[in-house]
Amino acid sequence: MKKVDILTRVEGEGKICIDLKDGKVKDVILNIYEAPRFIEGILRGKSYEVIPHITARICGICPVAYQMSGVQAIEDAFGISVSPEVEKLRKLFYYGEWIQSHGIHVFFLHLPDFYGKSSIFEIAKEDRDLLINGLKIKNIGGKIIEIIGGRVSHPVSAAAGGFTKYPEEKELKELIPDIQEAVDLSIYFLKKFSKFRFPDGNIEGLQFVSLFKENEYPILNGEIISDKGLKLSKDEFDSIFLEFQTPYSTAKKCRIKGKEKYVVGSISRFNNNYEKLSQTALKVSKEIGLKPFEKNSFKTILIRLIEVIHSLEKSVEIIKSYKKPDEKINIRTKRSAGTGISEAPRGILWHKYSFDEEGKILEADIVPPTSQNQDAMEDTVKNYLNRFLTSDINKMVFEAEKIIRNFDPCISCATHFLKIDKDLKKCRIF
Repeated sequence: MKKVDILTRVEGEGKICIDLKDGKVKDVILNIYEAPRFIEGILRGKSYEVIPHITARICGICPVAYQMSGVQAIEDAFGISVSPEVEKLRKLFYYGEWIQSHGIHVFFLHLPDFYGKSSIFEIAKEDRDLLINGLKIKNIGGKIIEIIGGRVSHPVSAAAGGFTKYPEEKELKELIPDIQEAVDLSIYFLKKFSKFRFPDGNIEGLQFVSLFKENEYPILNGEIISDKGLKLSKDEFDSIFLEFQTPYSTAKKCRIKGKEKYVVGSISRFNNNYEKLSQTALKVSKEIGLKPFEKNSFKTILIRLIEVIHSLEKSVEIIKSYKKPDEKINIRTKRSAGTGISEAPRGILWHKYSFDEEGKILEADIVPPTSQNQDAMEDTVKNYLNRFLTSDINKMVFEAEKIIRNFDPCISCATHFLKIDKDLKKCRIF
């Protein structure tokens, strides 16, 4: 058994265990040992109004995703329809999160792997502008979230039926020059990073699952599809995607009908909805030769930048046409149940709630994207290491860390660092 240092540049606590036999990787498991926080249990008995505030605390990086899936589930349960203006503002709110989250991952978590450095700050010693301009891209996403949500971390204005406070037109329109600068910077970095040498980190034998909308690149809602012909509504999610517990993890796994493995996230959205990208995002994607069907997990650094460009461009469109809504939130509770689904930066995020007559939560079920991607991470590490052909466990571990970072896991969502261990038995925590 060999222990190595903590895996850096991921969010959450756990470790990867590598089982070697006769020079081959026999098995890989992602042992998430972070203590579960029982959010679903905490919600029971509380008013529906707390859903966007409590679920936002699941993740400091993607709180908007939890709020948007949550409020849409409430609206589904109580039969509430929101206006097109509210729908567009929610998309803008969500685009802000995609920009910020992808910016954090691309520049601070993923990029150092391609430079052979331990952090962005090591890169900045040689290229200070890269850090400064990466921050500009990330920060404009944070500004969008703050103006709409009241603050960047765990925003407070999201509510069923709309928002408790709407931003002024002037506040949003003042962001346009910074957003347009971020578009130019993102295009520059996309072209720069497209020249990296990308190892073969292909995701093999899995279905690529994402949301789908007829006329747009999905973010806020949609049908669920896969590249293998799967197509279903959000209400059918828990009849097709089945969660189960493993003996080595505090987070559940999820498979199609309990058997078939799949992957969610930017690579699945890109493969299933490529032609619906914004005009600029589609143009530069074609210029660098990035197109479906992409299976290399290392190239998600490019795909996330494509989604940043898309989000920035769509944000400008929404802001230019924005008129402050004058709407009152009027909700009539009833005994009912509802589901909500959206595309978090890391993939499909599904919520289901049932309520009593007073709107108190009877049951809650939340399926985050990192739980859904556990199989994909394990299988991709195993396949990659067997192709890597080395007997040096330290090199294997170093490469395994990279694969995990390709998926941008948010382990706290599924249940902040991972440890690598080659002794599989040490992963049996129950």
